[in-house]
This record gives sequence, structure tokens and C-alpha cells, in this order.
Amino acid sequence: MLNVNHNGLRIVDLLWHQAAIKPDHIALNIDGQTRTYAQMSARVQNLMGSLATRFKKGDRVGLWFHNCHSWVETFLALNALGMVSVPINTRLTGVELNVIFNAAQLQGLVTTDLFRGRHYGDEACLALQASGLRLQVLWADDMLAPDEWISKTLNIKGDESALQTPPGVFCIQYTSGTTSIPKGVMLTNAAYLQTANYVARCQRLTPSSRFISAGPFFHCSGSMHALTVCLLAGCTLHSMSVWDAQRFLEDVHRYQCDVSHMVYFRDVLALGHPNSRQLLQSMQITHDLGTPDYLMRIVDELGIAGVSNIYGMTETSGQLTMWFPDDPLHLRVSGNGRVQAGNQVRIAEPQTSIEVAHGQTGEIQMRGSTISEGYFQNEQAQQQSRTTDGWFRSGDLGRMGDERQLIYVARLKEMIRVGGENLAPAEVEQALRDICGTPTVCVLGMPDARLDEVVVAVVSQPTQQDWKSNVHQLRQRLAGFKVPRAIYLTDQLPMTATNRVQRATLKERIEKGQLQQVV
Repeated sequence: MLNVNHNGLRIVDLLWHQAAIKPDHIALNIDGQTRTYAQMSARVQNLMGSLATRFKKGDRVGLWFHNCHSWVETFLALNALGMVSVPINTRLTGVELNVIFNAAQLQGLVTTDLFRGRHYGDEACLALQASGLRLQVLWADDMLAPDEWISKTLNIKGDESALQTPPGVFCIQYTSGTTSIPKGVMLTNAAYLQTANYVARCQRLTPSSRFISAGPFFHCSGSMHALTVCLLAGCTLHSMSVWDAQRFLEDVHRYQCDVSHMVYFRDVLALGHPNSRQLLQSMQITHDLGTPDYLMRIVDELGIAGVSNIYGMTETSGQLTMWFPDDPLHLRVSGNGRVQAGNQVRIAEPQTSIEVAHGQTGEIQMRGSTISEGYFQNEQAQQQSRTTDGWFRSGDLGRMGDERQLIYVARLKEMIRVGGENLAPAEVEQALRDICGTPTVCVLGMPDARLDEVVVAVVSQPTQQDWKSNVHQLRQRLAGFKVPRAIYLTDQLPMTATNRVQRATLKERIEKGQLQQVV
């Protein structure tokens, strides 16, 4: 192993530890291809030798490719060498990629040749030519030893970046914002490891656990909640190169997985597989984001009694609040958990940041040891994200319950103001789900000259399409200002990589008349 000076525990130290005490235990299984802890350790050390000849400590290296063993090995090798990983969303176009390149001022990039019809390496080179950067590009390949990976230096105009990454930062995660330019969240080993320890305790993980996650490694949900958590627990992580509901069911059954994370259960329910409950009978603990009624469908239809709601974001190093599986079910599905030690949460009036009374709704604000220090080279975003007394502003609305649990309500920007009345889209969305018979609904606020905004809804694949009756039921259930002025149909909702609806995209489609209006 290379001798690397470091202060404090790093994520890669978890790998060295597990490889020493249980070398033959399966560490990672992706699409049926496995690595033991010993095999992963050997490949990471090999890759360290290769990367050390190309980059220096503190250099920022992008990772732009799908979930695979090479992604994990690159992430850990960079961590061991004191270099900074910059995971990049594989859904980005070349234009969007160029934005990240310029924001991060990378010294290197690891990508792949071809995956699912996209030539990532070629697209990256075109984006780099537009960025004016000079850096080295490596083409990763699970089937080759790291020292055999293809590499070339792109001699593009411009000098090597003089921007320095702040000390202690091991990763810069660019947020997948739905309406704004991505911001580079600076993360530390200490924050990741503290959160991973909290998650492992809440999900009752042991070395014998069989953890399955569909979380993309380029997102905090994959690199922290899946990868780091499983390295810490010493258990096996089952992942997949691309999300597939049918494949998820088969893998859970084949490997008898008992804990899951970042699974899109709406897809599993929509699949309607006749044996879903039987195939998932080994599953004990999971989580998803949604209403109590939706989460209870996971319990009732799929038989996963250990389901819970959670809350977190990239800026909190992942999960800020969670439940234990033996907490009462009604709490686990109606709230988002209790805050982990070392952090604080307050609910404040958004304009003044004055704390509201217990039980009232306001902006979720937090501070503590797992909160990011800020955004890379973005002082404006940094200032906007902090209150004058130092609390991080989440941009989310929530309230605190009687059990000191956090209850998420909605994105602050998603709140709709109709003629002086405020409403949360979630309430209207749940009514539409119940009445129209579909889990896939999005409620938006559209500009209105008289009322400021009016409510509109977009619905996908409703089973009840008697719209006169549907609207009549809505009027019986909701106040008049909450009833959608227009309802549109779409085949599917546009989603971000973290399974959030791209509301700005839906608004644009409505404005351009691209959706079928039924009300």
C-alpha cells in the first residue's frame, strides 16, 4: 500500500480495514459481477499508483460514468491520495457538462467509452474543447487492470487551474437543481463518516446484512448512503448499473437482500408483478419519500413493514434525520425522523429567520457537524444559503412533531400563493392521487394577473378519467382556491437523478402547449 500522510479517518481506511479482517467477503456486486474486499483493495492500490503519476494532492478529478466497479475504485483511490472527487451526473448533456467543467476547474476526468448507446468519452472531449481547460482524461474499464486504462492529455488553450480546494474537502458534489445552475457542495471525510455511522445504526446494519441500492454513485445517496455505509458496516452492497424495477425484484430474491435504499418503489408498484410480495419477502428495512398513504402501500402491497420516511440533502452529507425500524409505524410514515447527534434543526419564518412556535410550519434550518462548509467558488450562493446567525437555509418547509420528529411539508419555492392564500402542492397532489387513481401527479403554480398564481395539475396515466366527476370530488374535498384551474395529461413526469419532478420543465411544456389539457 502507498504511504499516504493524512489527518483523521478517511473513507478508504474502511476498505483497508475490511480487507484485512475479512478479505474473502463480497464487498460489491453490480449486475452480478462481484469484488471481494481483497480484490477491491488490490485494484484500488493499483489505481493509486497510476493516478499518482498524473495528478497531485488536492487536484480535482471528475467522475463521469455509470455505476460500476471502476467508479468505486476511482473514488476510493482519489480519497487515499488526498485528491478531490467531483462526481458528475451521467444524465447531463455536453452543454451541461461544460458548465460543471468550468465551475469545478478540473485537472482530470475519468469517464468511459460507451454505455447504453452514449459515447461518454467523445462527448467529454467535445465539452472540454469548449471549456478552455487543460487536463488528462482516463477511460475506465472494469475488465482491464487500472494501469491499462486508456489515457490522454487534452492540450487545450489556457493554463492549469490555480484554484485551490479548501483543506479537508475530499469531494465536491454538484447539486441536481431543477431550476438553477448546479452548485458544488464541498464535503469532508469526517461529515461523510459521521453520517454513515448514523445511517448504519438506524438501519441496523451488520457484516451479515445484504444491502441493495439503486442510488447512482455520482450522487450523495450512492457515494455516502450506499458505498460508505456498507464499507463501514462491512456488509455486501448490491448495486445496479441502471435502475430497473424488474431487476430489483429478481436481485432481492436471488441474494436475499434485507435492507434497501434509494429504490423507486413507485416503479415497483406500477410494475404490478404478481409475485412482488413473495420476491421481496426477505426485505426488512427500507425507506422512500412520500405521503403516509403511499408509504402504507409499500407495507400493505409489498409486505415491507420496516419502511420509513427520511430527510436529507447533499448539503447535509446525506441523511440528516432518520427513524429506527422499531419506531411506531405511524410515526415512520407520517414524519421524516429525528435529527442525528451533532446537528440541530429549527423551524423559522423564511423572511426573518425567527423561530416559529412548536408545530407551526416554516423553513427548515440546520447547523452542526455534518453540514457542508459551503459551495466551491460560489460566494454568492454561500451567503444566500446562510442566515445572519449562521444557520443553513434548506429552502424546504416543515414543522416539528410532538416526538421531536421533523415533518417535511414542501419545497419553499413550490408553495403556491393564490390571491393571498398559501398552499402546499402535496395536499392537492394526494387528493388527485386518490380521485384519479394514479401515484404520478404534480401540482404547480402558474402566473395569474389577478391572483398572482393559480393551481394547475399534471397527471400521468390516470385510471379514472371522468373529469367532470373528478373535479366535483376535488371541490368536495378541497377549498376552492386549492382546486386546479387546469389539468393536463402526460405519459410520464420529467425527473431529476434524485427522483424529484422537474417542475420548471413541466411549466415550460404547459406554456408551449405541449401537454393535453383535459380540464
